[in-house]
Amino acid sequence: MTLDDDLNRLRNAARQRDWGALQDALTRLFMQLEFFTALEIALTRLHDHVPVFERDHPEATWARKLLVSVVSFGVAPNELPPEAGQPYASPGAANFLAGLFDLLRGVERRTPIENRARFLVSAVSNVILADLAAFWYGQHPDAWALQQQRGDEMDADTGLTVRQQIYAQFWLDDTVAQRDTAAWLALADDVEQKAKRR
Repeated sequence: MTLDDDLNRLRNAARQRDWGALQDALTRLFMQLEFFTALEIALTRLHDHVPVFERDHPEATWARKLLVSVVSFGVAPNELPPEAGQPYASPGAANFLAGLFDLLRGVERRTPIENRARFLVSAVSNVILADLAAFWYGQHPDAWALQQQRGDEMDADTGLTVRQQIYAQFWLDDTVAQRDTAAWLALADDVEQKAKRR
């Protein structure tokens, strides 16, 4: 399968919002790129989300410092700062941090190269989710508050928790769908541009 084939698969999956196919296609694409090119793509997206994270958690400058460290040295630090283990309750924060930690796993020297690509794909996927969540819950703060307060309560009529119902509203929102597709299509364009620079 060629790079163009995988780019087409990525774009088709973006239009269908098929996250399994998106991640598979992006993994194949990242395996065809030089590692540091794939790393740049993931790092850029995480770095772009840092202001959103810091807006809600201004004291948490450690996340930005970790990204700067990876840019400077190309490897993960030996230890995470103690603040990294604290909960950060804001829309998209958990996804952003999952993406950051996946990126760090991707640059660990002992991680096999094929697993590095998978960690970078997971980092990109998580930061896209972080952006979507920050966007939607920013427009629906009552839904965020309700999810935090009563998220595990079960609705007898639907058999779903409050959190599951709110997540369905978020995921099926037309604007979220458009942003989701646009983010993956922009990613495909970025991969294509960087691949053709080789």
